Amino acid sequence: MLEKVVTLACVLFGFLSAVSIESWLRRHHGNKQVASDVYTATLEKYSEFWLAQIVPIPLTVLVVGLLYAFGIGVTVSSIIAYLAGALTCFLSVFFGSRSFASGTISASSIMSDGDIKSGMRSAYRGGAVMGLTVVTAGLAVMSILFFLFKHDQFVNVAEGYALGAALTGVGIRLSGAILTSAHKLSETSELNIDYTGAFAAVGSDYAVTFMLAVCSVVLLAEVGVDSSGVASTFTVSAAAKFPLVVVGAGIVASVIGIFALRVSTGKHSDYGFTIGSFIAGVLVFAASIYFSIEILGSRAYAYCIGFGILAQLLSAEFCKYFSMGADIFRRNLPKTKDEDVDIPMLHGLSVGLISSFVPGLFTTIAIVLSYNIARHYGVALAAVGVGSISAVNTAVREYATTLSSSCSFAEKFDENSEENQGYYNILRRASAKSKAAGRSYSSVAAAFTLTALLMAFSFKSGNESVDLSDPVVFGGMIFGTVLILVFMGFLIRAILMSTSSMLDSAGESAEEYRNILSLRGLVVIEAIAIASPVIVGFGMGAECVIGFMGACIVTGMALIFAFNNTGRYYDRIATDALSSVIKIMTAVAIACTPAFIQFGGMFF
Repeated sequence: MLEKVVTLACVLFGFLSAVSIESWLRRHHGNKQVASDVYTATLEKYSEFWLAQIVPIPLTVLVVGLLYAFGIGVTVSSIIAYLAGALTCFLSVFFGSRSFASGTISASSIMSDGDIKSGMRSAYRGGAVMGLTVVTAGLAVMSILFFLFKHDQFVNVAEGYALGAALTGVGIRLSGAILTSAHKLSETSELNIDYTGAFAAVGSDYAVTFMLAVCSVVLLAEVGVDSSGVASTFTVSAAAKFPLVVVGAGIVASVIGIFALRVSTGKHSDYGFTIGSFIAGVLVFAASIYFSIEILGSRAYAYCIGFGILAQLLSAEFCKYFSMGADIFRRNLPKTKDEDVDIPMLHGLSVGLISSFVPGLFTTIAIVLSYNIARHYGVALAAVGVGSISAVNTAVREYATTLSSSCSFAEKFDENSEENQGYYNILRRASAKSKAAGRSYSSVAAAFTLTALLMAFSFKSGNESVDLSDPVVFGGMIFGTVLILVFMGFLIRAILMSTSSMLDSAGESAEEYRNILSLRGLVVIEAIAIASPVIVGFGMGAECVIGFMGACIVTGMALIFAFNNTGRYYDRIATDALSSVIKIMTAVAIACTPAFIQFGGMFF
């Protein structure tokens, strides 16, 4: 009963907070004429983006849903959960992305009046609404499903829910990332870039990661009881309830953290926007200790939560200061003029590749420590830890997007823009730092979540111990590594195709969206992502899938960590969209596990 009351109260608190912040943004405007002009420009792009999603996403969900229902023979409850996951992801991002318009209108109109600090605060709160919306919606629906079904039923329900959420999320993630990347490549001026797609893409990425993290704990609840590193006195049902309560506490902690924002317009303009994540992390850890004792009978499980949060926060702080714009490594490069493109590109690549060491190290240490405490279940709890503060972490990442858009509009309508370039440079620097920190948040969260899902697949398929020297497993690893590089190529190709279409459309916005979201760029990526684990599983067996998915996760995360801080030249290839592709692959593999066990390994 305690879990139900706490979860319901936290969901209600998060929902009311999101509504309140959105209402505040709608009321607080500066220059009325600027607000009116920005409203017209932003809402037009917003409507066009979501109208373009109406056909491809439902069509993909329907086709895969039919294959899921009739090809694997799942239960009615699994289909309901599948549709619930798809609908929850779509609606939460759809309604949450409205805050982009509100935040941009409020921030840009206030900045044009010269109030930079208030404008930055509005931009941050616009991102906070998205974070609160996706986490609150995800927790609410998962709680309803959990309390409706018994645990043995809920395991299958969680698989369907994860698949539906991942399928919808990857569509929004890829189309949004490609859209904004194409805009950056095709526009000669920062003032005309459309950030709507980037905002929705980030929201969907956090939504999917959060939902999959909670599902991974549910799938591993049984192994948490059977093989925990401490004396297990709890039931499988309690092991599945615990993460829901932790996430509920994370919503309350995130709201507190959101209002702890401290913005600065001086030299250290990047200081203060991540303080909320630290506050939320400490509060969640404290709450998890209490609930770990009350529900699971030991505070050891709270340590796993803490390991995940700490690894994420430290990685983000490091990446924030070593992102493009920092002076690190610059002294080792020849001095060049701004128009010399080659050297800045090499500089960005060197910073990105070298700075990937720290988040990779922190993530590895946290996974090992969590595993030593509570085995597979502990790693899943670490994933829940980073997912529990997704609301405030999303605010940091979306802050970068909203701030860039607001800065562009404010500069466009500022009659004294040349005299105020110092302010705009400060805003761009804060946006770049926020983007680096936010990308680190999302990439570390993806690493934990994907590792937990892979462990869930290995446990469910009965392959907890896999011999990497087995030729079948090793072959799967080689194929997985190569396939990730293929996905990189298709992502780059999709961006180039979209850029070409945008240039050909000559500013016709409706034509831009139709071309960018056409099946040419996305259907190949989604089709390969869905089909590849199925082909490997049926052809080579579940053991080969473990090697295949393990290589995809390791290679993909290494590339994501490396390219997070490379700057505008390399991050345009939307590297972080790779995590969404790998998530859908993992979700498909888990959903098809029963079929792999019964029919897999046709050739070996």
